[in-house]
Amino acid sequence: MNPAIVDPLSRIPLKIWDEIVKKEPEWENMEIFLEKYGFGRFAVLMLAAGLNDFQLKGKAEVAYWPKMKEVLDGHGIPESAKDLEQILSKFYENERLPELKLERLKRFLSSQLAKKLWNASPDEVEGDFLRIWDELARAMRQEKEAKTIVFAMKCLGIALLMAKRKNFCFEEIPIPVDIRVRNFTERLGVAVKSDDDVRMFWSRVLKELRKTVPINMIHLDSLIWQIGTLQRDEIVEYFASFGLKDVGLEIAEMVRI
Repeated sequence: MNPAIVDPLSRIPLKIWDEIVKKEPEWENMEIFLEKYGFGRFAVLMLAAGLNDFQLKGKAEVAYWPKMKEVLDGHGIPESAKDLEQILSKFYENERLPELKLERLKRFLSSQLAKKLWNASPDEVEGDFLRIWDELARAMRQEKEAKTIVFAMKCLGIALLMAKRKNFCFEEIPIPVDIRVRNFTERLGVAVKSDDDVRMFWSRVLKELRKTVPINMIHLDSLIWQIGTLQRDEIVEYFASFGLKDVGLEIAEMVRI
């Protein structure tokens, strides 16, 4: 049986799905650095930032991505991964869990993967996307499905979308399960005993949606993350801003307060 949420989501046009992704704080705050850095450096930046997007001082759209943008704006173009490490270290020194985040930053930026990506083209990254997922998990000594790993891959996918590349395989990569995604899943009445339950539910939703619209988990996660904590009237307003008030009304009826 298809999840009930599939029906209203299937009525969202691809153009609107793309606009939803552009509302993500990663897109809004980082897009300027794609042209400034060039794609390879930018890809490394997005992965590095994604790997440390956890245990923040506040909401990511306020306390993380805009603050990182301020730090990056104050420096020139990094000439190497080591240069980027020095720039971002200034940021992470003042974050929560600074020692852990500095260690993770150094581990990634000193990896062979970061060195390989530094001068990579969008076509190369697009073609090697799933291999990069494997290499990233190995470099960070984590499971491929770990939230920080799949979120970093989402950030890399967003970098590709910014570079107008869409032919990369993200369907196999699960949704990053954070508190917003988990809570919204529960508000839909889904029995959630573990993060795997959340991943399985949204994987099933995506599989059904892809029968009618060519989206990937980046699109779906972006939407769920943005509406995850909204009240019913706010959900309606959110979709109305895209000219899809009826979709918002239907979804609002499904969610628990």
